[in-house]
Amino acid sequence: MKKILVLLGIMLFLVVLGGCSFLMASPTSELTFMTQTTTTQSAISDSEVDISQLLDDLYARIYEEIYDQVRDEVIADLSLERFNQIYADVIQDVFAKIDSEELTLTPESVIEKLLSVVQNQANAVIGVSNLNDLGVEQSIGSGVIYKKTGDMYYAVTNNHVVEDGHSFAIRFADDTTVPAELIGVDETSDLAVLRFTTTKDLPVVAFGDSDNLQSGTIILAVGHPNGYDFYNSVTFGIVSGTNRYFDINNDDVKDMFVGYIQHDAAINSGNSGGALFNLEGEVVGINVIKIASTEIEGMGFAIPGSLAQAIVSDIEEFGYSKQIPGVGIQFSDISQNRDYLIGQGIAIPEEITVGFYIIEVTPGSSVDGYVLPGDIILEIGDIVITSSYYFSAEFSKYHVGDLIDIVVYRDGATLTLTDIELKPKVS
Repeated sequence: MKKILVLLGIMLFLVVLGGCSFLMASPTSELTFMTQTTTTQSAISDSEVDISQLLDDLYARIYEEIYDQVRDEVIADLSLERFNQIYADVIQDVFAKIDSEELTLTPESVIEKLLSVVQNQANAVIGVSNLNDLGVEQSIGSGVIYKKTGDMYYAVTNNHVVEDGHSFAIRFADDTTVPAELIGVDETSDLAVLRFTTTKDLPVVAFGDSDNLQSGTIILAVGHPNGYDFYNSVTFGIVSGTNRYFDINNDDVKDMFVGYIQHDAAINSGNSGGALFNLEGEVVGINVIKIASTEIEGMGFAIPGSLAQAIVSDIEEFGYSKQIPGVGIQFSDISQNRDYLIGQGIAIPEEITVGFYIIEVTPGSSVDGYVLPGDIILEIGDIVITSSYYFSAEFSKYHVGDLIDIVVYRDGATLTLTDIELKPKVS
């Protein structure tokens, strides 16, 4: 652009210089000049059209001189190399997003992913039959193949699917069955691991990261609702919420350790133990329960895939889970039941408004020999007890084998019980 301005200046200078040359003409031409000058001045004063024409001619000459140069400089500025220099950071960011699949999904890509999961990973969901001592099927559920070693397959299902079973069988889509061996269960999380042998070439799925699962994430539920007549039914929905704690066994205490995934994909009896898939075909949850009511619709729950993966690994290695310890207490939450407890004749100091009033200690549990009935637990580990809901969410960070301290109020004094080793939950 500087070159263009210089060229424009030169052109204007030449025009002015051309006019000045008439003043420097020889004496013999002066009359002619004056006559021409007078004639020109007269023409200029008589008509404005001539000056407009002069300007048009001047602009045309300038345009003709600088057009090619301007064109070449613009093309140079728009060259690929120049473009890359200017927008290098933008280009890098775009490709980074492509590599990490952060770009917005299109309806077409979502449909492709859904079909891919249905046609591939969904076939890793198999039937689980619970047989009595006569070999008669007494209940059924679903299971998910997550590991293969030679002809040996490993499947995760719910504990309540295999509960009270004498033997077990795996059922395939072609209605054939093979016997299965129960390796172990974890009652607290309601998970169990089976293994079976077959020459069939079955798909094996991977567990996904459920810790960062967000509400609104698209999911698919696969299982056998209402029996094998509806083998491997697929339903579609979204994650409605995460870290849901509720009283799954109706003992008036919200269950600890499992922050369930709530979703609205349709599940029914027979879906238990089946998979909750994300669009990448990863198992982000194991379906376990739904809330059924004429007032409630679309509230299903799944055990988070990350927790399930850790638990089944423990069951394979130890026969039980080391992920979820049991405290071993039956208690009443003072934050909710203080007035009731006082009404029952239980002495609770005025300054104590939160904590767990201990009703019973389970023999052989983690706190057996430390905590006593009638104690009020104020702290467990580094958790100050404010409510059972808060405790349920926080205590899940501890594992079997961890050493903790417990602070209790007993007989008018506050005591700290140290180095209590957490043990698996006692049935």
